[in-house]
Amino acid sequence: MIILQIFIIYPSVADQMATKNSFLTANFIEYHEKISLVTAIGDVEIINGIQVLKADKLTYDQDKDYILAEGNVSFSDKDNNIYFSNEMELQGDLKKGVIKNFNSVLSDGSFLSASLIIRDEEKGDSLERVKYTACKICKEKENDAPIWQIRALKSKRNLKEGIISYENMLFDVYGFPILYIPYISHADPSKKISSGLLTPKFSNNTIFGLSYSQPYYFALSKYNDLTLTPTMTSNEGPIVESHYRSLRKRGSSNIKASFTRGSHTNIDGKENNKFRGHIDIKVAERLSSDWILGINATRASDFSYMQRYKMGNESDIRLNQRIYLTGSNKNFYTKVEGMYFQPLDAFKSNRNIPLILPNIKMLWNKTYDNGLSRHISLDSYIITKPDASNAQKLSLKSSWSKNKISPNGYILKSSFSTRTDIYRNKKTDNSRVIGKLGTHTSFRAIPKFETMLSFPVISYYNNNSFLIEPIIQGIIAPKGGNPDSIHNLDSIDIELSDYNLFSSNRFPGLDRVEEGSKINLGVKSNLNLNKLGELNSIIGRSWSAINPQNEYISGTGLNKKLSNIVGNIIYDYQNTIFLGYHFRRDGLNFRSQRDTLNVEFNTNPISANIDYTMIRDDPVITETILSEQAQISLTWNINDNWSSNLRQTRDLRNNNWGNAIYSSSFIEFKNECIIIRLEASRKHQNLIDIPDATEYSINFNLVSF
Repeated sequence: MIILQIFIIYPSVADQMATKNSFLTANFIEYHEKISLVTAIGDVEIINGIQVLKADKLTYDQDKDYILAEGNVSFSDKDNNIYFSNEMELQGDLKKGVIKNFNSVLSDGSFLSASLIIRDEEKGDSLERVKYTACKICKEKENDAPIWQIRALKSKRNLKEGIISYENMLFDVYGFPILYIPYISHADPSKKISSGLLTPKFSNNTIFGLSYSQPYYFALSKYNDLTLTPTMTSNEGPIVESHYRSLRKRGSSNIKASFTRGSHTNIDGKENNKFRGHIDIKVAERLSSDWILGINATRASDFSYMQRYKMGNESDIRLNQRIYLTGSNKNFYTKVEGMYFQPLDAFKSNRNIPLILPNIKMLWNKTYDNGLSRHISLDSYIITKPDASNAQKLSLKSSWSKNKISPNGYILKSSFSTRTDIYRNKKTDNSRVIGKLGTHTSFRAIPKFETMLSFPVISYYNNNSFLIEPIIQGIIAPKGGNPDSIHNLDSIDIELSDYNLFSSNRFPGLDRVEEGSKINLGVKSNLNLNKLGELNSIIGRSWSAINPQNEYISGTGLNKKLSNIVGNIIYDYQNTIFLGYHFRRDGLNFRSQRDTLNVEFNTNPISANIDYTMIRDDPVITETILSEQAQISLTWNINDNWSSNLRQTRDLRNNNWGNAIYSSSFIEFKNECIIIRLEASRKHQNLIDIPDATEYSINFNLVSF
């Protein structure tokens, strides 16, 4: 076989073809000079940029700039779509043409066929008697129909809007027509961003009845989009959700909102219809290379809207509104913010909700060559409340620390810090804060010295290793740093655990500090068994040596002298079996006060997860358990296409198996062309305006449509 190249044999034709950026090869090429016609036969191939045309025979009319390709014709366009036909009529630059009775594989792997297509890369394509699917057809069965396909009398490809539309369309499932739609459109696979309908959702809920949600996606620009989701319900009328996103050169916006007119039950049991909704704003803007201005704010029309309509995290007990300005460089960080809150509790009044404006935090860090580190922090805030109570605070803390490893393997960590606070607090009869009535100005200075000594020892045997590390930490601090005139607003939740065993101040926030001197003792260990997994553990307790603190209360694990015993055991077997157990036990009778257990099994095709938590009212032995819950999840990947999941949360306080709080399950089918998910859920907690609810839903997604 001899391959002749047209630019070698006929230079005049080569020049004309070159102006179209084309290259032609074939087994035989003949040029008819009088009629300006080129004929190519056998393994014909035209390359025009990234477009490729192949055929058994090709005729090119230079005067009309017209190509007729015949026999086993295939054409790959600039979007990597491939068309197959017995005959194609194309323009010389391959941008326009007519193709009859063709089949094609589009760039996303979907399949398109039609009796006729009029190609036009500038205005868009027009098709007749169209079939389209993203499903692969089984080659073992000649007449096997795809899972789904659409058939239409006419179709139009709008390049400007990036959509493909269909007229008089039938939707087939396994070859049977089940739905007729006069007009429908979907995104063009060649377009990364395009407006159109998204996956609908059908559900049946005991509160809202039958529901149908149909999101529509608006591609406003390359960096802006909007999704509107109207939901029609049989019991409560329409619900409208919106989600706007914007990405800018120096910032971003993410705004969600929803509204409806639905029923609402007050705390007195009366029910009425009212306008309800919410808005969630997240906006950030970079003012310079070091400074960022932003706002994160979520508000709802009432306390129950977010949970009733599932618009946020159901575990949230409040909604936060925050505006902030942050800046940082190598050694410096600062934050200035204002905060407000909305309680999601029917029995909480807004009269007790604080406005924090401003809240200022500054940090300076410096590390020296000799290993010495310096840390300086400045905190300041002003809190005001509608009940007329308020607080102003200024706190300055400076600390110096240094770590040292001795030649014998001892690790010594030492630090010295001083903290100075100035408070001005006002407490009224209506205030729900701890402290004396009236207006008080308080000053406190708290020096603190702490040192921690550890001695890790490691032993090796048959490629296994065992490490044990005894740790002792001593903290020296004065007593009397928590006068009643300082309101406790941000240091209420305190608990000893294996996470904060060696912390110098276990109180969150700044309003309360740990007083007096104490010693923390613990032992860490690590057993690495290679193929048999790895085991880590820690156990320890705290001893208040001199002048113990008065604020330690039941449930914290911190007693007058010796604390509860805390620790953990964590085992990981090659990411297949994971066991995490965290505990806090009474130091006298070793009675459990808090237990958390996490067990995970990941063995294909089944994976399981168990989370268990138990909290007892420490240290009163006669008290019942305050909380005991377990969450169980089981996932089964049945095969490559089918998967299922069962999940339940239970309250175990009343009996061995307890009562269900939340239950859910789903089964999902997924392949290259369709995703179908059937889901059922049941919420067993009956709250004001958020009654028990059972929901069944179906959600399906036609891939590439």
